[in-house]
Amino acid sequence: MINRTDRKFGSKRLFAVSLCTLAITFSPDQSYAQALSFDDALKRARLETPAIEARSLQIEAAQSAVIAADQLPDPKLNLDLLDQRIAGPHRFSPRPGRNGFPRQRIGISQEFPNQAKRRARAEQALANVSAGRANKSQAVYDVNLYTALAWIDLYYAHRRLRILEILQESLDDLSDTVGGRIESGNTRPAQAFEPERLIAELADRRSLRRSDIENAKANLARWTGIEDPEINGTPPEINLERSTLMDRIDELPIIEMQQAAIERAEANLKLARANKRPDFSVNASYMHRRPEYGEYVSVGVTIDLPLFAKKRQNPLIHARMLEAEAARLEVKDLRLQLKAQLSSDLAKNRSYREIWERSKNTLLPLAQKQAELERISYGAGRVDLATALNAAVTFAETEIDLLEREAALARDSIRIKFTYAGGIK
Repeated sequence: MINRTDRKFGSKRLFAVSLCTLAITFSPDQSYAQALSFDDALKRARLETPAIEARSLQIEAAQSAVIAADQLPDPKLNLDLLDQRIAGPHRFSPRPGRNGFPRQRIGISQEFPNQAKRRARAEQALANVSAGRANKSQAVYDVNLYTALAWIDLYYAHRRLRILEILQESLDDLSDTVGGRIESGNTRPAQAFEPERLIAELADRRSLRRSDIENAKANLARWTGIEDPEINGTPPEINLERSTLMDRIDELPIIEMQQAAIERAEANLKLARANKRPDFSVNASYMHRRPEYGEYVSVGVTIDLPLFAKKRQNPLIHARMLEAEAARLEVKDLRLQLKAQLSSDLAKNRSYREIWERSKNTLLPLAQKQAELERISYGAGRVDLATALNAAVTFAETEIDLLEREAALARDSIRIKFTYAGGIK
């Protein structure tokens, strides 16, 4: 029977344990692993990466600049105090009159650039908006690609470690039989140390694989903002259709950037041509003179005279024409380069797939059969321990090799899909 003292002590201990549990639960420094599917990782990365938000702000800035691009310049205010004598018999006086300032003038002027020049400046600003949108698209492409590769790396790092853990279990099973085999005389005593040696080497490899997991987590955390990300689900199926990828080359951000460069070059050409057209300005002023002369109002117009176009405007127009043509040729060359690169990437991807399928359909089944036969033979006493251990290790090595080839295929497919198509569609 429990007395009151024991109940009191037990209640205090329970209360203390509860407080400790609450402290651990709500500790702000404690982090929890969060599992992410492939699609969830991409969505979170697009929301968390500052570069994408920065590109959005750059677009807003360029759009704001469009408003002011084709506006008239600010008017100018002129204030003149004219013809003040600085030597002679008259004394200085700040008041207008016979001994003060003979004349005072206040005026305002407004410049009017020609309409073609204003339109060209507006087109320059619009080209900057197009370039900003292309930069944002490229940032989204990059974030999708690097996040997808980080997720793939973490997924296969876990699978590699799991194969080594299964091999560890297999070696432990064989190691448990060594004692009985030595007592029966079927195994030499020196072979009793072979499992321990392999297990130690296997522990080193598991340490390296755990390091791979931590590196992959760090990369995924950089893009998703999750401190301890984990994998949920399996990689998506990647279909690389040559015709579809070729058709989407013109939609790539790098092409859009070059198209924006063409727009800017053409706007610069229009601006250079507009400089051959005269600008003008209008001014008006009010002037006060001595009382005996009265007050005056004047209005005037100033017109630019581009009379020397042969050595001023025309060379600049020719230069801008060459720049615009160069920009168009660069787009053409870039398009050809991307198509050639895509063909090369698809050919390499096919070789990755063939290597993976050959390992999956031929090499792995053979290694599995060999390992199983050697295990049976070892159980029957027909082979020694070293042969059985080597067969198990060989099978695990083949599994890891198959996984390496599968990972290489997955990474390459992801790279091609996210580079030329922007992601999974």
